Amino acid sequence: MHRSVARGIALILLAAAAIVVLLLLPKSITKTAKHPPNDDPWVLVSYDPDNAYGTYLGNGFISCRIMGEGVGNHNGQPLPCYMAGLYDNEKLIPTSTWSDLHFYDGKTEFKIDKDADYKQALDMKHGILTTYATWRAGRKTLKGKIEVVVSKAEPGAGVVEAEVLPDYSGSLTIKSKMGSADASLIKLDCNGQAIDNIAQTVSRFQTKTTGITFSINRALCSRESQYDGMDNELVSKSAILRGRYKVSSGEKRTFLVCTEINVASNGQRLSGWDRKSLLLHIDKMVRSHRNVWENLWKHDIIINGPKRDQQAIHSCMFYLLQSVREGSGWSIPPMGLSNTAFSGHVFWDADLWMFPALIMQHPELARSIVDYRYNTLPGAIANAKEHGFAGAEYAWESGYTGKEDTPPGLPYRYERHINGDVALCQWQYYLATGDLDWLKTRGYPVLKATADYWVSRVKWAAGKNRYEILQVVPPDENADLINNSAYTNIIAQMNLRLACDAAKRLGMAPSAKWVDVADNMYIPYDPSNKRFTAFDGYKPNWKAKQADAELIIYPLQYEIVGRDMTDIYKNTFDYYSKRVHPNGPAMITSAYSVIAARFGDCDRAYKEFVKSYKPYFRGPFNYFNEKASTTYDNMCFLTGAAGPIQSTIFGLAGARMDYFADGGLLSWSPCMPKQWKSLKLTGVRWRGKTFDVSVSQGNKVKIEPSTL
Repeated sequence: MHRSVARGIALILLAAAAIVVLLLLPKSITKTAKHPPNDDPWVLVSYDPDNAYGTYLGNGFISCRIMGEGVGNHNGQPLPCYMAGLYDNEKLIPTSTWSDLHFYDGKTEFKIDKDADYKQALDMKHGILTTYATWRAGRKTLKGKIEVVVSKAEPGAGVVEAEVLPDYSGSLTIKSKMGSADASLIKLDCNGQAIDNIAQTVSRFQTKTTGITFSINRALCSRESQYDGMDNELVSKSAILRGRYKVSSGEKRTFLVCTEINVASNGQRLSGWDRKSLLLHIDKMVRSHRNVWENLWKHDIIINGPKRDQQAIHSCMFYLLQSVREGSGWSIPPMGLSNTAFSGHVFWDADLWMFPALIMQHPELARSIVDYRYNTLPGAIANAKEHGFAGAEYAWESGYTGKEDTPPGLPYRYERHINGDVALCQWQYYLATGDLDWLKTRGYPVLKATADYWVSRVKWAAGKNRYEILQVVPPDENADLINNSAYTNIIAQMNLRLACDAAKRLGMAPSAKWVDVADNMYIPYDPSNKRFTAFDGYKPNWKAKQADAELIIYPLQYEIVGRDMTDIYKNTFDYYSKRVHPNGPAMITSAYSVIAARFGDCDRAYKEFVKSYKPYFRGPFNYFNEKASTTYDNMCFLTGAAGPIQSTIFGLAGARMDYFADGGLLSWSPCMPKQWKSLKLTGVRWRGKTFDVSVSQGNKVKIEPSTL
């Protein structure tokens, strides 16, 4: 046989085999090949009801986890919901689930038909998750959608709305369970009633040790009037909402579960409403929720470049924005309110990594991060006193009171650079807002207490005429306990000098001890190689867990008085950036992106920007993993999600705060990558002014007043 003929027959046989394989695959798999790419800048889409990652919705006060079912249950089990500040024994604990919803035909539950069309869409512009599906119970089906909203307009409010089209006539039962309460919660009481075809429950809880009292008020109703009664189980202490409704084939029905969570409340708010007023309230709340999100996005980062870059920025900002709210006294745990990883504790993650991503466009939201440190100052003072030091010692892991809650025996308890990270964050807030009254009443007490701590914490090395800081863990946690971490010593020195600067601006005399310790602080430096030394005893073959000495360049922006820092920065960066573990935490590459941009290396700055998000996204909803590792899942890691935003604002767009300039100098020195035609930051806010910053090729910067 001729070779070309044989090749043709082989190709035909391969094609036929491929067709057979495709025909044998389940419909849910074969359909995925027809779906468009998920590169919309505002809407993230899943076509897989078995999506293993799901998403989380929140408003900075309450939250809920949602998987492929589109509601607060997964594989028949309730998914956790959380509330900011709900700590017991210093650990964040979940509330009872309020976002659950089930459909029943008698005793048979309707389940998602995975062979039918399915789509789940996360609208980031409006903060709404919609699941389009077919639910099946035997031969009966419901086709429609479920929307979940966690209100940005009302802190304790959430709504699950199901719109379905039945293919049968008869009865449909809607059921919403709350699940069992956490072991740290005491259930005070639970009552239910039915008024004007609304099934309602009010449940009150109290934490065992902190004594936080809150209520979960829930109501179930239909937009249409064909109500057929409610189950007596409602009025028992099970807190199950259950309503039975008449349905007709081909006629749309809409059901809503509305929730309000109130702290220190008697929980009676929903009980007096009739169905009409409740529906009007829900509709108004959802409209207000959409408006709040639209207003938040007026402060946008607009990339004229690859669609995936734009989507990544919106995804990262979306998860960050829904984890904080104006007026809150709570900071942001590394995973926000998506789970209880790290016990929901607050780390340097909030102050050094998340805060800068918010402060330039959302200072009113960023404020909760600095206010948390002021509110927990008594706990930090108690930590210092317990360890024999003056001032305040901020905990490496803190919760309700600010007391140290890092698990005993772990060296991270000695990660004392946290004090300086807290102080720098306080100062950045003051620089960005120019709020002198805030500095006097809230910022300065923190700066003073942390500076006093360093004075008592340093050791005087008499033979070397310098102050040293011994037995600390640096940002590179693989190093364990070491002496004289360059990062720690530098940020301690900065902390002291910022306290001095703050005192002067408030018309007070700085402490002479602050000046003395700052002026004589030992900064590890290698003069022969013109670079900083990470810590005493550093070995050249050391593999760091994460960026350490590189952070001296950014975000610390540390300068040696009278020295040209160009070569020192480059030598430090080139040396240490090659010695970091490839599967380290996500924020490494975003810092590298900013540093490269400030060196003028736009190619590397862009490469590091892409690396700051691409290896970490999981699933169709861009859930941000803590590490690039494919075997390690710890999500939703907001510390890392803040990285691409920092990379864009402070690197590629070139924003730079001068920490010690009079008046709080803000400058722009962009590094526009060739992959982007332009970059625009809208609604930048600085010291009472709001403006837009546009950057085009050639690093041309245009600053103009915002229309906001």
